[in-house]
This record gives sequence, C-alpha cells and structure tokens, in this order.
Amino acid sequence: VLEIEDVFVQKMRRYVEDNMGNTDLSMDELSRAMTMSYQNLHRKLAALTKLSPVQFIRTIRLQKAMLLLKSTQLSIGDIAFEVGFSDPKYFSRVFTEEFGKPPSAVR
Repeated sequence: VLEIEDVFVQKMRRYVEDNMGNTDLSMDELSRAMTMSYQNLHRKLAALTKLSPVQFIRTIRLQKAMLLLKSTQLSIGDIAFEVGFSDPKYFSRVFTEEFGKPPSAVR
C-alpha cells in the first residue's frame, strides 16, 4: 500500500517514525506537524494511501514491529512498547489482523 510515496506521505512517515515510541501520538500533533487541519490531513492521506491517519500510523508501527521481531531478541511486549503500543495484547491482535499470523509465529 505504501510502496510508492509522494513527498507528503514521506514527510508523514518520517514524523511517525521519529515519534514511534510515543503511545499518545495524537492526530492534533500530526496535523500540526503537517501544517494542516485534521480534516485536510485525513482527506489527503486517504486519497494517497486509502488509509486514515490512525490506520497509517498503525501500519507504520506494525511494519517496524515486524522488522524488530526478525532482527532482535526483544520480547514481544518490549517490541509492542518500542513501536508505540501501550497494550501488548492489543498489539498482538492488530499484528495478527495485519499479517495473518501472531508475532510469536514470526520468530
């Protein structure tokens, strides 16, 4: 979904990656960082990626989690916190929804 990215999407991705560990990353913060209203941010991101800002952030976090699962020995709970999820059970559920297998199966 996010392979071919324009400058806007790259800037958003960079901001999310730079703030990955912030479990409270808000849409207001993201809107301010992108210098646009939430409505415009949502509209533009949806047009470019077919994802809402919340889905976009979650996708980036889950992609990073996949990378960490494959490249580190951190526990699944530690990885969940590292990528900005405050609840490891929720992290495991959305990871499984995204990739079709639980984090433990990636190891």
